Amino acid sequence: EKSRSAFVQWSDTFDWEMPLTISAGLRYEETEVTSSALVRIATGISWDAANELYVTYADQQGFTTLEGDYDYWLPSLDLRLEMSDSLVARASYSQSIGRPGWQQIQGGQRLDNIVRVDGGTASQGNPALAPLESDNFDLSLEWYYGEASYASVGYFRKNIDNFISNTIVNGTPFGLNTPVGGAYWNNAIASGCSASDLICIRDYIFVNHDGDPGVTFTGLDAAGNRTGTIVGQPGDPIASFEITLPANQRSDTLDGWEFNLQHMFGDTGFGVAANYTIVDSGLTFDNLSLGDQYPLVGLSDSANLVLFYDRYGWQARVAYNWRDEFLQGIGGQGVNPNYVEAYGQFDANVTYTVNEHLALFLEGINLTDETQRIFARHENQLRFASQTGPRYMFGLRYKF
Repeated sequence: EKSRSAFVQWSDTFDWEMPLTISAGLRYEETEVTSSALVRIATGISWDAANELYVTYADQQGFTTLEGDYDYWLPSLDLRLEMSDSLVARASYSQSIGRPGWQQIQGGQRLDNIVRVDGGTASQGNPALAPLESDNFDLSLEWYYGEASYASVGYFRKNIDNFISNTIVNGTPFGLNTPVGGAYWNNAIASGCSASDLICIRDYIFVNHDGDPGVTFTGLDAAGNRTGTIVGQPGDPIASFEITLPANQRSDTLDGWEFNLQHMFGDTGFGVAANYTIVDSGLTFDNLSLGDQYPLVGLSDSANLVLFYDRYGWQARVAYNWRDEFLQGIGGQGVNPNYVEAYGQFDANVTYTVNEHLALFLEGINLTDETQRIFARHENQLRFASQTGPRYMFGLRYKF
């Protein structure tokens, strides 16, 4: 993956009755993707059992190469309006991209070894993926009501395009001939075998074509059925595969609110900081649907509350960090979700600065020994549970 970029920015402040600072920028991104993979080269399809056909491969592997490219102009604009000495309003707009992950753009194509009568399945990456595109809007109001004390509220919105999710396309990788529907198969049908009676078709082929190209009869199994292999020949139908690959195929929006507060209690050194974030999106998982879904993972509300002290060389903080329930991913048997249950924990840290070089610290994480749970479509469908226990650390830092 080779990327080239250039960026230009202009900033200025206009001293009007309410000073306005403007920053505008433009970024250019150009990316080329070339993905070569050493893969097994499929050579044919062998009918080895009544309802199972197998892909055969060459002894030597070979490289396949897939390519992709994209380029974007990404503007940005930030405005800062000083409404008074203590009140500031901000507004911004930007376009951004989120590059696909390495697994999504990797080359190579993997065929599942077992092929059914109606076709096979396969998977591959997609180096031609476009990145996630987002139009970002932010508005905020900040009130600085005291020294090191402030409160703010902000609204954000993201219009997301090119959301990446898996899709299935039909293809004929390697142009593999399948015996299903081929000359030998059609002879068996013409002789009276039903198209759904695979044993009859196999027996007919072994009796009438043993020794012909692609047909090898090896004997009888315990049930008296003929065994052997029937390999697709030139002129037989080309096998179709359902290929799973990532693709750009969805758009949606994400928006939310952010609330922040920091308050210092005079000159005591004591203070409190808190924040709360609310997010909402249409890219959620529907627990009542059993079909394929492509939700946005990791999306949840969150909050933090911190009490701190900073004076006379001492720094101390006690923090409670909370995150609401969120979708971790899709996994397990079938298309089923993994939800992480709402979780909160207390952490604490104390640091004493001995001098400008030496500092001692004591830290505790998960002081109340909280338990984390992951569940499926209902909270009673437990997938995983973990209890790591509290962790304590003591140490020193020395600056030379």
